[in-house]
Amino acid sequence: MLQKLFWADPYLSEIQAKIEAVEGDCIYLDKTIFYAFSGGQESDFGTIGGIEVLEAMKEGTNIRYTLKNGHALQVGQEVAVKIDWQRQRAH
Repeated sequence: MLQKLFWADPYLSEIQAKIEAVEGDCIYLDKTIFYAFSGGQESDFGTIGGIEVLEAMKEGTNIRYTLKNGHALQVGQEVAVKIDWQRQRAH
């Protein structure tokens, strides 16, 4: 089950997470600080494993992250999850 750390601490800007699944350009994590697109609110901006997150979309209780085409991330890999606070504040 995805741990949504943004509920406990909405000011977290970086964590380490494990990739649970990879489906083409999309990945799923074991925990996150990204708020997903929902109810008209845009998803957070940032990177996972140094790769730009194009979209974080809610899927039931999980979140699907769409990354730039051609990422080489793999299931089980530990990655840095970072929120781009400067870009976030601009929106």
